Amino acid sequence: MDPSLLLKLWDQSWTEGIWVAPWAKAVQDVTPAQAAWAPSLNRNSIWQIVHHVCIWREDTLSKFDGRPGPARADLDRDNFAKPAAPDQAAWDRTRDRLRATHDAIREAISRPNASMERLPYHVGHDCYHLGQIMYLRAMQGLAPIE
Repeated sequence: MDPSLLLKLWDQSWTEGIWVAPWAKAVQDVTPAQAAWAPSLNRNSIWQIVHHVCIWREDTLSKFDGRPGPARADLDRDNFAKPAAPDQAAWDRTRDRLRATHDAIREAISRPNASMERLPYHVGHDCYHLGQIMYLRAMQGLAPIE
């Protein structure tokens, strides 16, 4: 994939959206209670989905940089973990982590001769989960994002 096109899509997925709502708007007006709400016992919350997206971005970044990253057992255990303390400070940290991983993937895409083996897959992966977040927002009566 052309790195300049991937970078454009990645940037727009945060600010403008790429035929789906942008990440920045999807999580900005969500309260900790709304983020922690799940439609049923075996379904994920917005918070869990954001956590999941961050975990896989961090895994890709560690591999991209030649680090081993977390063990598979740790990924499986933590993948859709519920927040320990669903309060404003914890939700702010989770949103900050989302932004930090977004910026870190952007930086990785921008590197000269960057390996495009895993990075492009995050566009599709993230759009899928962003759609889930938008649906969870709608189920809670939150306004659509234009």
